[in-house]
Amino acid sequence: MKVIKFYEASNSLKVRADSIEDLWAIQRIVFEGDLVKSESVRRFKGNEGDTGELKDVVIRLKVEKSELDKTAVRLRFMGKIVEGRPLEYVKLNSYHTLNIAPEDTLEITKSEWPDYLIEVVKNAVKNSKKPRLGIIAIDDEKALPAYLYGYGLNFKDEIYSRLSKRMSPKDFAEQQKKWYDEIFEVITNMDTDIVVIAGPGFTKDELKKYGTEKGIMKKITKKFFFLKISNVERTGIYELIKSDDVAEILQGERMRQEFKLMGEFLEGLGSGRSKSGIAEVGKALDNYEAGTILVNDSVLSDSKVRELLGDAEKRKIKIEIFNADDEVGRQLHSFKDVGCF
Repeated sequence: MKVIKFYEASNSLKVRADSIEDLWAIQRIVFEGDLVKSESVRRFKGNEGDTGELKDVVIRLKVEKSELDKTAVRLRFMGKIVEGRPLEYVKLNSYHTLNIAPEDTLEITKSEWPDYLIEVVKNAVKNSKKPRLGIIAIDDEKALPAYLYGYGLNFKDEIYSRLSKRMSPKDFAEQQKKWYDEIFEVITNMDTDIVVIAGPGFTKDELKKYGTEKGIMKKITKKFFFLKISNVERTGIYELIKSDDVAEILQGERMRQEFKLMGEFLEGLGSGRSKSGIAEVGKALDNYEAGTILVNDSVLSDSKVRELLGDAEKRKIKIEIFNADDEVGRQLHSFKDVGCF
């Protein structure tokens, strides 16, 4: 994400989204009632019977709802138009949807910008400069590719080996070669600087040997790490992200930090040091018993949550925002989406 300008007079932030992670970050900071301005298209009908013609417009709307489509890589804001140009193609107070994609620019206007939302923006800008991590979990039956983004893990289609012990040695070797080539093609096309290849057995080592002997890995301009995990399901990849083996690789990655924070929160439940839910966390704040607050992004628009976080900011309490759709966020959801320790 790139911050283009902050307009103090209108409390408006102009940014450019460069990736799906940026779209996710933008969705986290835009609430119902905020204003969003961007380029769009409207169908203009000269006469009642016309099918209409699409016209380029600039729209500012009051947000009522947002939706992130990871498949189409689009962030949609729905709401009523409060401003637009050219005026002849814009009908004020009518409903419209702004579609924001990577490389699009938008302007966000809020009544106030609390520090925890500014921190989301700063992290998005910082993360855009980091190499992203590609992961291949592999055993002798399949390979599961995944990306580690700022917003969490994004799993791709599994690649099956189609190997069988009933094959002749020649057919087995030929099929294995095709499978390895397919995996390396996926790795080549991964938009990452680092790739971790992990598995429970020796297949990962055989893949490394094949790629080294054929000179494939030397041609791929990525840094490779080969690590061990217990299985090649999604749980195995989550296990990989949490493991000490990748501490150096994932240094600074948000997900690893979230797992650590959740671990501290869960540990404190037994002793009563950790609290969950708006009411209990509020009491902990009042009693000066909260050092860190954990909150899911899915409840940031809730007025009671925002009041709680505003109180925490005044007290200089650290606020950590989780992705509600990821594993740690789902854990926090079972504790009413808000916790502290």
